Amino acid sequence: MNAGFTDIPDPADIQDDDIIIAVMGITGCGKTTFVNHFADSPLMIGHGLESCTQDVQIVPCTLEGGRKIYLVDTPGFDDSYRSDSDILRELADWLNSAHKSNIKLTGLILLHRILDVRVGGTGVRNIRMFKRLCGDDSLGSVVLATTMWDFIRDGSIGDSREDELKTQEALWKPLIQQGSKVFRQNDEQRSATKIIEYLMDRKKPVTLDIQREMVDQNLTLAQTGAGTEVATDVEKQKLYYEKRLRDLETQLQEAIAKNQQDRKEDLEADKREFEAKVLRYQEENIRLQADTNQLHEEIRRRYETDLADMTKQIELARQAGELEVEKLRETHAHRLEQQKLLLHAKYKQKYVEALSGRCSVM
Repeated sequence: MNAGFTDIPDPADIQDDDIIIAVMGITGCGKTTFVNHFADSPLMIGHGLESCTQDVQIVPCTLEGGRKIYLVDTPGFDDSYRSDSDILRELADWLNSAHKSNIKLTGLILLHRILDVRVGGTGVRNIRMFKRLCGDDSLGSVVLATTMWDFIRDGSIGDSREDELKTQEALWKPLIQQGSKVFRQNDEQRSATKIIEYLMDRKKPVTLDIQREMVDQNLTLAQTGAGTEVATDVEKQKLYYEKRLRDLETQLQEAIAKNQQDRKEDLEADKREFEAKVLRYQEENIRLQADTNQLHEEIRRRYETDLADMTKQIELARQAGELEVEKLRETHAHRLEQQKLLLHAKYKQKYVEALSGRCSVM
């Protein structure tokens, strides 16, 4: 069995009862620690909130009693050095490769730090993106597990935070309503084993929405439900920093007019910082739009196919002595142009919907 960075087990080596479980969550929630409870070769664990998991890793594991399984350690969103769009693209690449190889996940585990006083914007967005990535039909094979209970001195505080996760519409409530199960990862390997055994007992192979969308429906990442969440957030962040830049520019001009040298230097430093942030979000938008080349390739293929068909029709008409060959050619050319315009319109609509947070199937 081949295992390592972004590796996928060889389908020829996989048996019907092999267990493959993905472990997900934002950076610093304890994914690698969870995997290391069972890993045949322990993985490196990051310090603080910096991520050590830079790639999707397939980790051979052995349970008590000798049962072999595979845990998928995934890079976390809200990473120290990489954007969410880069991480989503890497995760999607692995999931889609697995789907093409007919490798099915047994289930997914979404970890969350119970020590977090409140779930911030990144956490809420990550939950939304996870839900869109899985799709409603797959949420019954999901475990929602809280970690780092050892850091909570007052157990009632942890209970209150867990209740909030379970009852808030923006957090876990919609996932639980679709069948996701809540666990506490609060007893090292013992509680981790309970989570694994729960998913193993279900014995229900999982196909995620992002796999159906990108492999079966041939959508781009930006057109998927999960990609929509990233694209929408990128656009919002870009607009926010652009507004801050405009405000800083106004303040800078006022400081220059009043000859406030110290204030001017501070504002110029702030301006450079926000310019860099705007540039970063512009680059993320460019990456999310990179798949536009797929549209042009699709148009080219359709055009060439129709052109070949038209050539055959003209030749058959000529051989049959028909006199309306030129009329046939003009009608076909008009149809090709209409088809090209329609494809452009559909793609433009899809991209606008992706950025605005809606999703429809082309």
